[in-house]
Amino acid sequence: MGFVIFNEVSYPFKSKHEIEVGLKNFVKTFAAASELGLTQLRLHQNIGNNLYRLELAPGYLVSHWLYSSSADRANNDIKERFKEIMTDAPLITGNEPIEKEENERSAFEISLDGKKFKKAEGLGAAYLLDTIALSFLSIRFWDTHRINDLKHYYLKEDGADTVNFVNVKHASTPGHMSIHSEWIENKRLQSLTAAKDLWERRDEFFPHIILCGQVEQQLKTIIGIRSGYFTQVMDRLKRLDDFAKQWVSGGFSDKALERYGLNVSGETEQTMRKYGRERRFKLPNGRREFFEKHIKTGELRFYFFPDIDEHKIYIGYIGPHLRTVTS
Repeated sequence: MGFVIFNEVSYPFKSKHEIEVGLKNFVKTFAAASELGLTQLRLHQNIGNNLYRLELAPGYLVSHWLYSSSADRANNDIKERFKEIMTDAPLITGNEPIEKEENERSAFEISLDGKKFKKAEGLGAAYLLDTIALSFLSIRFWDTHRINDLKHYYLKEDGADTVNFVNVKHASTPGHMSIHSEWIENKRLQSLTAAKDLWERRDEFFPHIILCGQVEQQLKTIIGIRSGYFTQVMDRLKRLDDFAKQWVSGGFSDKALERYGLNVSGETEQTMRKYGRERRFKLPNGRREFFEKHIKTGELRFYFFPDIDEHKIYIGYIGPHLRTVTS
């Protein structure tokens, strides 16, 4: 997981006099989320691209607040922290293909007064990604750890549509975030268990590729702890396995993997000369090879070795990108 979703329906505040207290509370709430391992705030792309024009109160923009003079150092610190927090978009990335497709078939609305419904993309994304929506405490409605009755319109593949009401985990105060701490820890442990299970059943899940090198340790530590990585790993390994199933003759081509939705590249000669040792892993037979080819996906890299003689794919490393001469 590792992230929360900003609820764009939670602004503006009623007046600019409420902004200082409201944003101080917002920053503290995000700090509480970060302490629980949720260190990124995802924004609707329209906000991410136009943050300074976000209307905090009627006629009062983020730019007005940020550049207003203040002798209070604490308020200036809040402003700097706010700018750091409000930087990430979009709500759902290309590394979450299942949720992205679900979102494209969905529409979400919320009623703040029991009558009129408003579009609520942030709350919807938090629901689909099974994470927490973070709101400004601009009105009493947002003073809760759970949003009930989010209206979800969904278009099925057969063209039929459904409408139901769903609940979303939510926070607008540090206290709300602490309520979710046990759930976050359980989710982390479930991901760790799933990662261990993936390794034990790797031949069942991916019968046409071979996981070796450092992958066992990476699955059980780094990837298992970060639940948001697990879906990415399963998806990319499944796509690579689909390719390997068909690769029974001929040479290897990066472009062939593009047809399976994989972004593949190699390393420069300069990088291999300087950091090639970091890309050298042991095959099951004890032989060591350079795993120069890699799949890019978000923060992760999958380094693999295509054995052209035996037409086998070996995965030697899954984790953060390794050093290059330009990084």
